[in-house]
Amino acid sequence: MGFLDSLKKPVNIKSSLPKFSRSATSVNLSSHPVSSRSFLDLPPELFSIAKPIFKLLQAHANKIYFQSSDAEAVWNVKNSSGHVFEAESISLVGSHIIVTESSVRVADVAIIDSPSSINQCEISSVGEFLQFNNGQLSITCSDFGLLERFKRLCMISIFEFISIYKALTGTVISSYGLRMSDMHIILNSPFNFKDWCEVYLDGQGWVKVWCHIDKVSKTNNSKTNGDYDAKGKYQIRFYRDDKSTSSKNCVFFIPDNEYVQDIFFYNIDAAEPSKNMNEFFQGLQMIKLVGNVRFCSDTDFNDVMDNGSIYSSANNGSGDSSSAALNNESPNTTPKSRTFFSPKGHRRNSSHVSSLTSRSTKKPITNFTTRTNGLLIRPLPHHGVHHLEAMIRFIIPLMDCARLYGRPVQFKTERTDINSLMFGLPKLPSVDYFAQEEIAHLMTQEFNPLKEKDTDDTMALTMSRFSSYLQERMMKISKRNTELNFRTFSDVMGVYSNTRDQSKLGCMGDKDNSVKEFSLSDKSNVSSDTTNMMNQLQVNAREYKNSMCERPIVASTSPLA
Repeated sequence: MGFLDSLKKPVNIKSSLPKFSRSATSVNLSSHPVSSRSFLDLPPELFSIAKPIFKLLQAHANKIYFQSSDAEAVWNVKNSSGHVFEAESISLVGSHIIVTESSVRVADVAIIDSPSSINQCEISSVGEFLQFNNGQLSITCSDFGLLERFKRLCMISIFEFISIYKALTGTVISSYGLRMSDMHIILNSPFNFKDWCEVYLDGQGWVKVWCHIDKVSKTNNSKTNGDYDAKGKYQIRFYRDDKSTSSKNCVFFIPDNEYVQDIFFYNIDAAEPSKNMNEFFQGLQMIKLVGNVRFCSDTDFNDVMDNGSIYSSANNGSGDSSSAALNNESPNTTPKSRTFFSPKGHRRNSSHVSSLTSRSTKKPITNFTTRTNGLLIRPLPHHGVHHLEAMIRFIIPLMDCARLYGRPVQFKTERTDINSLMFGLPKLPSVDYFAQEEIAHLMTQEFNPLKEKDTDDTMALTMSRFSSYLQERMMKISKRNTELNFRTFSDVMGVYSNTRDQSKLGCMGDKDNSVKEFSLSDKSNVSSDTTNMMNQLQVNAREYKNSMCERPIVASTSPLA
């Protein structure tokens, strides 16, 4: 805890840039990483603080949320070709529906994005069938109540999976952000943001576009953090290229008055987390936006690709640009422009900083079609910049414009705050967001998952509704962790081996599933650790902002350079 204790010390500003706190470990946060190791190497403190999150992801992948029995009911399954057959058993393990027939597995379908089904997370009722991912798999049951229970457990699985990734996002921003010498500028920047990225479009694959984010003005004190401009003045826009920001060049956009539920770091391979944390973080190269996106009605996506956009196969999760990121190579399509210099002579493209205007002067787009299944974004790499740093630079302006998690003022950090990235995060050895008693209530008619429906998207609806219920429970029972029953890491994974041996595991919601004691070698509390680090980031940023108010900004080389 010496590292975290050192972060609580006050920050003394002696120059135009704040001097970040030094770690008690061998890693010096005030120096640039290039001086001590390759920028491709991840800092040890990231692995340390993210280890509990990694354990939660592993536990989620092995949780048996549902498992049918022969005596319960008759289950019929329809595959994507329309063939209907009676299933011997149906299980929901992690985010995968596993169907067996005559003791042979015949289907393994992910209810959340997978390499073979990108940007898919849809559950709907079509006749007597419960349909997943637009017909990829359909399931019905002779017991309607049991089918409804199965649906709700699928939604709980989605909620827990996304919530863990939100917490991971806060962990990466806080731990990796402390080693970025200009993080205080990113948090306080009054500038708009411009950069190239790739977005995944259904039927098209990965398409390269120019992203322009008009952030909320920091000087506009007449609007509170929770208010939205009725005209959608501040927007996230994606253009065919960087030659024009006219409405005709816009492909799709998200104004600040549109519904956005969550934004977080993401990996389509996340349903099967690697045992190697380094490989896991190297694959963390995407940003998931859950909410509504407005597509310009006159957009021809074939025309978008004909204008030089990158296209990669829908099944190719890595893509050319991702490979280039890992090899410190920018694709040839990266725009040429002026370069800025960060400390230690570190070069980065000027697309990270835009013009001095902080208010949009673009004409409103009135001819558009709204799609509710969100957006998957992959920032393009830059020379000499680790992909996690590029992701942080990209996601914070997105959060600022959408006004999520306390931004653009400062991050909400408490796990009891529904607007926090760390909201509801379990404390190891517990691995459940909901107690067994709460899950039993979620299966009853008293709980309506469609209440306060803001969207038709399954992921957005799940995050909104179940977050509201969890907030109610946390406010009502302050000592949930000790008074209620939660499954532990040992219950899910087994004490001696990480296995999916179903004979050792109990289904979620089983009343006789007792809570067991399990001592983890890593006893760190990821929620409090991340809170401390994120708070330190914001202290550094405020100190810098205050120092800039006391002295004129001089265009000179940083003393850290």
